[in-house]
Amino acid sequence: MSEDNNKDFFLPLRNLFQESLIRDIIIFTFIFILVNTQGWVDIFLLLFPLVTFGFSLFFRIINSNKWRTEFENSYIIYNPLGLEKKHANRLTFSALVQLILIFWLGAESLYNPHLVEGYFIYFNLLFFFSFSFGFFWVFIDVWKYSRIEIISDEDNNGNIPKYKSNNRSNKGNVISSLNIQNVRIISITNFLGFIILNIINTILTLFIFFNPSLGIPLILPGTGSLGSEPIKISLIFYILLIISPLLTAISLFLNYRDINKFQKEKLDKIIKSFPPNIQIQIMENLKGINEKIKKQMKIE
Repeated sequence: MSEDNNKDFFLPLRNLFQESLIRDIIIFTFIFILVNTQGWVDIFLLLFPLVTFGFSLFFRIINSNKWRTEFENSYIIYNPLGLEKKHANRLTFSALVQLILIFWLGAESLYNPHLVEGYFIYFNLLFFFSFSFGFFWVFIDVWKYSRIEIISDEDNNGNIPKYKSNNRSNKGNVISSLNIQNVRIISITNFLGFIILNIINTILTLFIFFNPSLGIPLILPGTGSLGSEPIKISLIFYILLIISPLLTAISLFLNYRDINKFQKEKLDKIIKSFPPNIQIQIMENLKGINEKIKKQMKIE
């Protein structure tokens, strides 16, 4: 490998920032600054959109720069985590909704502090739902797009088509997709986690509404104005901040591990229809994806 190729192998930090990534950061930062101008002392609620947006950035960076790490004229579609662009869009939307809800709550506590306690129950339920649903949303259709696939179609000039990253797929050329058992585990676990957490939060919110002493105080920007007191949230909020991201991380790991497993016999059967030189290119492309696939193919 030449020195120039060695330099091209490493991705400069400046190349990570695509237009979509910069757009998300600007919008999120702008609304985040607006929220902070309200004078929040207790920043606990702000951790929720920050965590959600952090996951969104992870997927956005992968999606925006995926083409940089692929081989030129590669015949491989490699989506071990599904469609990263769709995940990033969903999580960004969820983070922005959370920021808007926080801004609304902070503004009302400043201008109508005597009314906050009355409608905080609605904020509580909406905010909890938006955070938990954002992480659950990632796995609603992840099984449709998580795959390793061999591209067989070429245009009239013999070039590989440019739809590699979308959901168009030749099922006959898919060498690896999510195992049905793992699909059920990931889907059911995330669905039950989402439903159970929201049910528990609803019940605890109602208990705290009628008996505020059961809740944990949360200071708002307008707390103290007109004799207003801190609002009360349940302990489940602290559990949610840990459980939802952790459940997502574990599910993504299972997703990644499952996609990187495939039968060598199935691969051999698929590439038989390709010319010998293309077969070699496909094998080399697969070998270069990661060590797990290289081991799976038993290539030294």
